[in-house]
Amino acid sequence: MRIAVAGKGGVGKTTISAVLARVLARRGHPVVAIDCDSDPHLAMTIGIGLEAIAPMNPFLDAGSGLPAAEARVAAPVQLLSRHGIIGPDGAALMLAARISRPGGG
Repeated sequence: MRIAVAGKGGVGKTTISAVLARVLARRGHPVVAIDCDSDPHLAMTIGIGLEAIAPMNPFLDAGSGLPAAEARVAAPVQLLSRHGIIGPDGAALMLAARISRPGGG
């Protein structure tokens, strides 16, 4: 199953995404939550501290060690091992990208 949550800013996309990820993971479903926001906060709502995601390499960034074209076709296990972190409920989190400076996104 794949679920995407999209919408206007400030409507609760991160909160809904985190609740879905945590509930499904607690019920034993494999969950990979991908934060595609330019200001990623999904980690906090999944239960992963901001200090834990600070060193994470977003898998679509040039500095991730994986070219963007390769990231699009890489096996999920490979991406998770390089770019994922597991939350307390068992949901894996990955960051798609991160803006390093204003105006650079």
